[in-house]
Amino acid sequence: MRILLVEDKPDFAATIDKALRAVDGCDVIWKKSKATALAALADEPFDVVLLDRRIPSEDGVLDDDASHGWDVFQTVRETLPGTSVWFITATEDADFSADVLNEFGRNGDIHCCGRDDTVYRVFWKRRMTDCVAAVRAFRADVQRTEAINLSQIGEPVNLRPEEERLLKLFGRRHDGVSVEARPLSSGLSGARVLRVTVRNAAGQAIVTSIAKVGAFEEIRVERTRYYGEIARLIPGSTPQLTGDITHGASGHAGIFYGVVGSEVSDLFAKLSADPDVGAEAPSQLRAAQAPWYSARDGERVRVGAIRRRLISDVALAKVENEFHGIDIAAVELLEIDVALCVQHGDLHCANVLFDDRDLPMFIDYPEAGRTLASLDPIALELSTIFHKHAPDRHGWPSEGQAREWPDVGAFAAGAPFEAYLLACRDWAISVAGSQQEVFAVGYAYALRQLKYADTDKDLARAIIRGCITVLTGVAV
Repeated sequence: MRILLVEDKPDFAATIDKALRAVDGCDVIWKKSKATALAALADEPFDVVLLDRRIPSEDGVLDDDASHGWDVFQTVRETLPGTSVWFITATEDADFSADVLNEFGRNGDIHCCGRDDTVYRVFWKRRMTDCVAAVRAFRADVQRTEAINLSQIGEPVNLRPEEERLLKLFGRRHDGVSVEARPLSSGLSGARVLRVTVRNAAGQAIVTSIAKVGAFEEIRVERTRYYGEIARLIPGSTPQLTGDITHGASGHAGIFYGVVGSEVSDLFAKLSADPDVGAEAPSQLRAAQAPWYSARDGERVRVGAIRRRLISDVALAKVENEFHGIDIAAVELLEIDVALCVQHGDLHCANVLFDDRDLPMFIDYPEAGRTLASLDPIALELSTIFHKHAPDRHGWPSEGQAREWPDVGAFAAGAPFEAYLLACRDWAISVAGSQQEVFAVGYAYALRQLKYADTDKDLARAIIRGCITVLTGVAV
């Protein structure tokens, strides 16, 4: 258990440090000022911050003031909301204690043990035994959480300490003794998506979930998008939200979705194992998005505006050296009819999962929002070329075929999952505001691939050229 002690009086710091170190497993880091405390908080996670109210702004500066301690508290509250803060003060001000609890009071199941605890507390210095007793109880809960064994299967992932804590907290919530984590996908967000299985002492699976763990703000966005947009989809097309952990992991949080059974695979795996079975997914996903498509409407916009939804002018300028003579000026000025509605926004095949029901489900929602109606099926189609986990394409497509991308028959000919590609394109055409929208979104999606280090730039450029040629009527 890591404790940040912020106290400018060396004698008192030594006293409390000695008492805390007597609690087995407590690692105490001492800082004397606002500046050094904030630096420590930015550098590593802590379970509890013991915070003196009156501290100087910097080490060695004689300007101790209650506002400096308050600034540290507000920083933790705003940026590290999973961290507990306990004020320690010599000024026994009942109003201060009441203000902290009334204005900023937070209760939560910090240890996922079914008990709500107070996140922000106030202790008087003359009664530090109360604070030490609270630390001892907190440490006992941390020990129980840390005793849960966490193992990784599949491709190893370098999990942060906060991410490990979140997975163990989830295990504790379900009375497990071990947790297995397997990485599932990586998308536009920095958060991790994992398959998590909690097991009992006999090794039996208690629960299997899809976990998304990451920075507190990213998970907040995921939660907001889930309730605002994803929950409107046809029932069964998304996993049900079953867990939401916001305490106990510093600036990180986790959101968990339940699945049926213990086996989970993604659409890439389906296409590799049985392309014909995988080919059924686009029509199923299209049907699931019916509530979104029922609310679509049309606009007339420039292709440049469509492109900026996928790659900004600033990002595009950084990859101009990858254009290899492609002139996009004329196509960017072209006006076309489009349809707009809510879309997933990052729908590669690794973001489509199957559990024991064998029905496709959308996961990972930070990009969900109103955009081009054909974006999801086009992204799903082209992820078979550009995503790092795409299945073996057996030499398909050639650059010539990629240039024929607007003609899906010519493009998909000979592909190991041809029926799937045709189904994706049929979906895109059926929901787009015009056929030109499909070509413009393909153009923009391929342009975005130029900014990634691990994508096939030759294929991206071939698709860009093919789309420009069809949209403008001028060979590129």
